[in-house]
Amino acid sequence: EDYFGEDLATVSKTADQTAAELSRLSTLTGTRSALLYVIPRDSHLHLVLITPNGTPIVKDFYDVEDPLLFKTAHRFHNSILRLNQAQTQETGQQLYDWIIKPYEQELKDARINLLLFCLGDGIKDLALPALSNNNTYLIETYAIARIPAFNLIDTTYKPFESGTLLAMGASTFQDTTIPPLPGAKKELNLLNQTLNAERPNNWTVNRLENNNFTQGKINQQLVSTPYSTLHISTHSQFRPGKADASYIQLWDEKLNLSSLNTIAWKQSGADLIVLSSCQSALGDEDAANGFAGLALKAGIPSAIGTLWSINDKTTATLMKNFYQALPNSTTKAQALQAAQVAALRGGDANDAGNAIDRTPYYWAGFSLISTPW
Repeated sequence: EDYFGEDLATVSKTADQTAAELSRLSTLTGTRSALLYVIPRDSHLHLVLITPNGTPIVKDFYDVEDPLLFKTAHRFHNSILRLNQAQTQETGQQLYDWIIKPYEQELKDARINLLLFCLGDGIKDLALPALSNNNTYLIETYAIARIPAFNLIDTTYKPFESGTLLAMGASTFQDTTIPPLPGAKKELNLLNQTLNAERPNNWTVNRLENNNFTQGKINQQLVSTPYSTLHISTHSQFRPGKADASYIQLWDEKLNLSSLNTIAWKQSGADLIVLSSCQSALGDEDAANGFAGLALKAGIPSAIGTLWSINDKTTATLMKNFYQALPNSTTKAQALQAAQVAALRGGDANDAGNAIDRTPYYWAGFSLISTPW
C-alpha cells in the first residue's frame, strides 16, 4: 500500500500469525474479531476471511468483475449522499450479498462480533456500516473497522481509559478567505458541556479554539498534559500520493502531512485521534489511505474520520454519544457501533428522546481506521 508516497507495508504476517493474534485479542477483549480482505481483481472478486485460530477461507466470485462491482459501489455511495433510501437499500443488499453473505455461516460459527476490513483499490470508500440484509444494517450486527494492512496496526491491547480529551479546532481562521466552520464551535461546545458536566463519565475536556489552535499552543498542551484522545474539528483534505497534497487547517496555517512531525503527537500518549467536522470528509476513494497514514505517522493507534461531509448537528450528537459509550465499551469499535446504532434507530445512546436523522447519510460515513481495540 502507498501512504503519502511511502510503501509502509514492509513487514508481513502469515495467515497463521494473524489468526493467532485475533485469537489472543478476542480473549483479552471478550469480543470475537475476524479479518476480511475484499480485493477486486479485474476478472473476479477475491475474498479472504481469517477468524481466530482459523484456517483462511478463500472465495473467488467470477461473476463479480471490477466494472460491475465498481458501478454498484458508486451507485451505493451516491444514493447515500442523495438520501435515496430505496437505492441505498437495493445496492447495499447487493454489496452485502457479494461480500458478507458468502461467509454468514462461518461468521456465525466463530461467534464474530467485530469485523476488520482490508479493502482493495476502487472500493476503499465503501460505507460498510450501511451494507444491509433484509433491512438490517451491517453495523447492527458487527462492530466495524477498516485497516490499511494487518501488519501496520497496533495489536497491543489495554482497556481504554477516558481520561483527558483535547478538543481543538476552529470556526473562523486568520485567513478570512477560508470559509468559516460554525459547526466546529457547536461541536466543541457540546463536547465540553456534556462530557465535563456529566459524572461519572471520567472525562475531562481541555480546549484549543480559533487563535489558540496553532502549532505552538498544541505542542504546549501535548508535552505538558497526558491525553487519551485528541479531537480535531476543522477543514482538512486527504489525497493519495504525496504528503503535501493532504493537510489539516490550523488557525493560521495549513499543516501539510509531510510536516506532521512538527506536532508532538506521541508525547501526549493518546490512543485515539478523531477528525470530525462537517468539512472533514476523506474526499475520494483512495483518501482513506491518507487518513490511515495520519494515525500511522502520528504514532496514534486508532483514528476516526468521515467519508463525506456530514450535517453539523448530527456530527456533534454522534460524537457525544461515542465518547459517552467509550468508557463502558471493551473496544473503540464497539463504542462507535453503539453511537451509530443509536443514530440509525433515531435516538441518543443515553437518551432515547434526543432523536437525529436515521438515514445512512447521517451516520454511516463515520469510520474507525486502524486499531479497533
